[in-house]
Amino acid sequence: MNELTSLLSRVFPNGLGGIIFDCDGVLVDSCAANVGYYNLLLAEFGMPPVADELVEYVQMSTAEQALRCLFSPEQYAQLPAIAKRIPYKTVTLPLLKLEPGLKEMLFWLHERGVRLGVHTNRGNGMWDVLEKFGLESLFSPVMTAEVVEPKPSPEGVLRTLDDWKLPPERVAFVGDSATDAAAAAGGNVPLIAYRNAALPAAVHVDAFPALHRALEMLPGVGTV
Repeated sequence: MNELTSLLSRVFPNGLGGIIFDCDGVLVDSCAANVGYYNLLLAEFGMPPVADELVEYVQMSTAEQALRCLFSPEQYAQLPAIAKRIPYKTVTLPLLKLEPGLKEMLFWLHERGVRLGVHTNRGNGMWDVLEKFGLESLFSPVMTAEVVEPKPSPEGVLRTLDDWKLPPERVAFVGDSATDAAAAAGGNVPLIAYRNAALPAAVHVDAFPALHRALEMLPGVGTV
């Protein structure tokens, strides 16, 4: 049993029945694509690119929150017309990249009977992301900002636990931001922090292949 497996066994002594994933920064590498899209919209108004100090906020917030942060109310009202000329789905979706080793781990977990869910501050465009990578059949439920209150609210976590009929101590939340940490804490679900050592988390991981190997040796994973 390696060190990560040993840690996971202490965090999940009753086994692991489900995992909730954030999307941006966890399922997909999207920061450059998302910020690049906002920069295209800013350029329409002759404005400079997203300031460095705002990048983290616009990446973890909902699209509406990000746009209202970046644009004045008058500019915000013009964005729907601009988005018809510069659609997010056409411009940005092709640039998203799945995190290395993730797909193999997800299908292994699915085969083991581990429930898989998503809690994201994206809107219904989340389904476009899942379809692009052939993952739409793996996740249920998918909690978006159009279904539940955006993170840091734990509503998506709590509704997922209710849907799965699993206690929080048998579920993990894999996230990379403070809003993920708050949502997990609000649902009493242990956080597995992905590539963010600064987050208060039960477990920290930097790569999905390492997490996959550790889970393969963890007793009580899924129902198989």
